[in-house]
Amino acid sequence: MIKHSLTVILVGLLCGLAIISLTGRNPLPIMGIWLSAGFSCSGAGFRCAPITAAQYATPLIFSGLSAMIAFRAGLISIGQFGQMIVGAGVTAGLVIALAETLSPLSALILALAAGSLAGGIWGAIPGALKAYLNINEVIVTLIMNSLAPAAVGALSWQRIPEAVRLIPLVPSTKVTGALFIALITTVIVFVYLWWHQGGLELRMSGQAANFARYAGMRPRRTVVWAMLLSGIMAGLGGGLEVVGVHYRFVTNFSTIDMFDGIVVSLLGQLHPLGIVFSAFLLGGLRLGALNGLQLMTNTPREIGDAVIAVMMILITLPHIRRETGDQRPEKGDVY
Repeated sequence: MIKHSLTVILVGLLCGLAIISLTGRNPLPIMGIWLSAGFSCSGAGFRCAPITAAQYATPLIFSGLSAMIAFRAGLISIGQFGQMIVGAGVTAGLVIALAETLSPLSALILALAAGSLAGGIWGAIPGALKAYLNINEVIVTLIMNSLAPAAVGALSWQRIPEAVRLIPLVPSTKVTGALFIALITTVIVFVYLWWHQGGLELRMSGQAANFARYAGMRPRRTVVWAMLLSGIMAGLGGGLEVVGVHYRFVTNFSTIDMFDGIVVSLLGQLHPLGIVFSAFLLGGLRLGALNGLQLMTNTPREIGDAVIAVMMILITLPHIRRETGDQRPEKGDVY
């Protein structure tokens, strides 16, 4: 599986070379500038690309963890973007209100917790519809992405006070403690899914629902729980973005697109540690496309998006084949 991810990355970069060559320019120097702008370090602060890539990677980690939890439960959720917006809206509105009465740290913690829970509830809704009414979660989460801004947009559009903002760890950057929160959350998710009984039930319900039912597990409850956890991850990521990067409620995160969670989770082979790697890779590619392709070589940064799209297609092919191909039970499956 790791070999497959590396192959996808290589093929994606080769496609990037091919696309650049269509412009009539030598693709190798341009590709070198692109990768250098995304992954090299020539100085402190903004001159060190991996530091800024870490800022880009932080919301990608949360979005990837969100998608991965749903996948592990046998679900396909594309609602990470909407759940991030809900988490961002609730966090922004609450942190502004609480900053007047509580200490900055208390206001920040409570607002982030509320934003995470709001994202979780937003994710649990399609989970409940799937579990009890068998309504397709892909359609519902896609629709709820569009509804999210309207649901929380009235909470607050004010600037977040400086006292309750996350402080940059490196001057002239917006890399904050959110990065460490993302890494700690990754470890917690890993421990839960692979070492805790609840995580075992979640993964078992996704891999063999009939076996889980015969073992006394409750797949329906697990579906709702998985989507709740998935939404909590995305909601926390959205909340951290508004208090650490934008300092106000936004409905369009500049460093993440709607389907990035799917890309990061699949490229990371549905494993928390792999998600961290793929998030940094995607963050670096996106940073390099902006600073390297567009600013330094006058090449459209959409080429970077095209490479990411190719990676997404290639990484999802095995999963599509598994869903639409031969469905005969293998040895050991319970039907």
